Parts: sequence; C-alpha cells; structure tokens
Amino acid sequence: MATTVIGPVHFQCARYRRENSFDTTVDIHDHIILKAGAVDGIRMPQKLGDLVRAELHRRQLPTPIIVNTATEYRMFLTQGAGPDNRPIALFAKLFRCQAIGTVPGALVMLPCPADQVRFWLDQPEGMRRPPFDTVVEITLHAAKAFPGATA
Repeated sequence: MATTVIGPVHFQCARYRRENSFDTTVDIHDHIILKAGAVDGIRMPQKLGDLVRAELHRRQLPTPIIVNTATEYRMFLTQGAGPDNRPIALFAKLFRCQAIGTVPGALVMLPCPADQVRFWLDQPEGMRRPPFDTVVEITLHAAKAFPGATA
C-alpha cells in the first residue's frame, strides 16, 4: 500500500485555495501552480513593475505581486479578465513594454515554502485583487516613462 506524505508545500497550496480562492495544485516537482482564469496576471520587468506598484499603492489597490529572482520580473495577480475576447492589439501594446498578460489556462508558479526563486513582494490579501483592465491601463501609462516607449 502506497503512503502519500503531505508536507509544507501541500499545506501552503491548500491555504492559497482556502484563503485566496486560487485554483492551485502541486506538481511533481513540489511547485505550487495557479491555473489562470478566475485569477489572471501581468508579468513585467522590475523597473516597469516598480512604477505600476507605486500607482497601485497610490490608488489603494492591494495587489499580490510575485518576484522571480532569476529573471527579475514581477507578476501582478489580478481578477480574472473574463472571456478571452481581449483584442490582440492589447497584447501587442503590452508586449512592446515587455509586459505579458496571462491567457485562460496559463500556469503561474506561486511562491512555496522551500522556493529559492519566487517570493511575494506583496502578499495576497484574501480575494482582493484589482481588475485586469486596471492593471493593463496602469502598465501602459507607466511604460510611457521609458525612452522610446510607444505604449
């Protein structure tokens, strides 16, 4: 008879589901994976992320933000974007400022107990997340601060 060992990563995954309504699972490498849909996200470089974070704080919009130390990118988690009828032009604008929005079913790795690569810059607060479109708008506006920006 096989025995399943439930460790800290499984407890953290269950906590994300319970406290944040994240659609999470643990993969075979003990990574916690969030399936995009009800929660989406926008990934961007650190400098752009710093401007976006400052504006979200100014607007008092709590936003879970994950830092990836290997890439120095930030992942801003948002409310789900809804049906995937977002115009391609939106993704082109985000791409020009090196930001990438999730699509339904995309997999996002969340920080877990022994993670050496990802950590929360701003922890999730229950189910409070800004609308996807609000973070897109803030991101495109913030991108204009960089030389040669066309966002």
